[in-house]
Amino acid sequence: MGFGQASIMLKVGFILIIVALVIQILAVALPYWYSKEVANNYDVYGGLFRGCAEAGNTKACNNVKNPTDWWAATQAFEIIGLLILVAALILCIIVLFVKDMKILKMVNFILCFCSCGFIIIGVIIYGAESEGWLAEYSGAFALAIIAGIVALVAGVLCLLDWMKAPA
Repeated sequence: MGFGQASIMLKVGFILIIVALVIQILAVALPYWYSKEVANNYDVYGGLFRGCAEAGNTKACNNVKNPTDWWAATQAFEIIGLLILVAALILCIIVLFVKDMKILKMVNFILCFCSCGFIIIGVIIYGAESEGWLAEYSGAFALAIIAGIVALVAGVLCLLDWMKAPA
């Protein structure tokens, strides 16, 4: 089986897995889970692994050291979601270009749903536990939500493809 013989649902699911993966990589890597102007000309912002402060032309960034339990849980869930997306992409490539097997399609949609779950749980933990200037959600936080939704849609399309596949 090649890409040309695959169903349109599987092809769109494949593209959405790639999109979700790129968005999730950005969500994890960018230092913009929170952003707040604390005082005139003084901003703080950061991501899951790095926090920054900027005053005028001076900028200082540091890696997150000794995170709280909820922060470490958020990091873990977001990274696990990212790794599951990588596994879903690899499996989708195998299904599309190498071996079209119904069991592989089933595992693929399960991986998509699992990645969505891990990403959204990480977002929920962060949203529930953050307070103060950490609760000033920014762009990378929104990207994580979008990545989870895109992974969910990819999972639904892969599930529909699996349901139509011959046994």
